[in-house]
Amino acid sequence: MAYDACTPQTRRSDVDTDGNDRRAGRGSRALHLGVTGHRSLEHEDEIRRQINLAIDVALTPRSADSRSGARRDLVVVSALAEGADRLVAQECLRRDGATLTAVLPLAVERYEEDFATAASRAEFADLLARAAEVQLAEPMPTRDQAYERAGQMVVEQSDIVIAVWNGLGAAGRGGTADTVAFAHTRGVPVIRIDSRNLERHARPKGVQAP
Repeated sequence: MAYDACTPQTRRSDVDTDGNDRRAGRGSRALHLGVTGHRSLEHEDEIRRQINLAIDVALTPRSADSRSGARRDLVVVSALAEGADRLVAQECLRRDGATLTAVLPLAVERYEEDFATAASRAEFADLLARAAEVQLAEPMPTRDQAYERAGQMVVEQSDIVIAVWNGLGAAGRGGTADTVAFAHTRGVPVIRIDSRNLERHARPKGVQAP
């Protein structure tokens, strides 16, 4: 797992004329944690362990929170695709008080066509039913563009993004690499879990909370 240094910044469009943060639910106590990553993953138990380390890093109180004693509520923002999207959502929802915002690239009936098995569709339905909020990306000309837009929406609503990523370029438009790149352009920090190097079970030195 590695922390990709990316200077957090408040986006101009998120601030009203009085200088107040106008993003829904983005109060000082809530951490919005986005997810992007591969659908096909090996070593799921180890990935889950790394995900929980990443969540702990993300929830580490900032200095201001520490002084005020504020507790950081957790909102996980996920497209609920197979693989990383669901693993991060599941691990977040194990934590007391955590909630889920689902961001779907397509209408449910069309999205489910991408899930090959009945078990996968059932898992998706279960997570969707647990979502406190469900958002749908605007209609796009192609399926890849719809996935790309959903990834962008996840980033736009996140304070930090967990990326379960092998570090390679996207195989198609809207893949993990594209979402990570978009996060960097938006100034959103990324905590990367290197899906190629899971033999490194120890938490790396120098991983920092944003």
